[in-house]
Amino acid sequence: MEPMVITMAREYASGGSEIAQKVADLLGIPLYNKKLITMAAKKSGLTEEAIAASENQRSGSLIYSLYMMGNTMPLADQVYILQSNIIKEVAAQGSCVILGRCGDYVLRDRPNVLRTFVYAPLADRIANAKARPDAKDMPDRLWETQLAKHDRARASYYNYYTENRWGEAKNYDLCLNAALGLNTCAEIIVQAAKAMEASIKA
Repeated sequence: MEPMVITMAREYASGGSEIAQKVADLLGIPLYNKKLITMAAKKSGLTEEAIAASENQRSGSLIYSLYMMGNTMPLADQVYILQSNIIKEVAAQGSCVILGRCGDYVLRDRPNVLRTFVYAPLADRIANAKARPDAKDMPDRLWETQLAKHDRARASYYNYYTENRWGEAKNYDLCLNAALGLNTCAEIIVQAAKAMEASIKA
């Protein structure tokens, strides 16, 4: 049977990254997040900075870019295809958690994938954002604008490269409110993954 893979998309500052790490720790499997940037850099010869920057850019049309191919393909599209191939490779090698980067869509043809989405109340997200070491001191209304900006960027990236809509419940197996508690969310995801694996084996 193919390895169990858990993909996670999340609202910015929802606690999703922390939950993903907890899930990986509970199951004793690797978490792929920024590690994918490092792997993509090694494969492509590009710098990690260039790859990270390209994730925030998109060209006019991926379909058009695929027709053009070669050196004319925009860097953002090259990186998306490169990271998609790496995601498929690591998913084939063993059980893992994949955070962001359209992982749920990239692995859409695999049966043994639990697709999750984490969200949180706005007040909790503002508190999480404020608690970050590099956080700026500004009023909550500006934080709200910042969070919305990050979410729009994630939605734009996801909606551009997939046929789905970011954050839409029907695109995921499990949507969780991080207000339930990070440990609780991690445990629910682990149980859901085990249940899915058992049902596939049956």
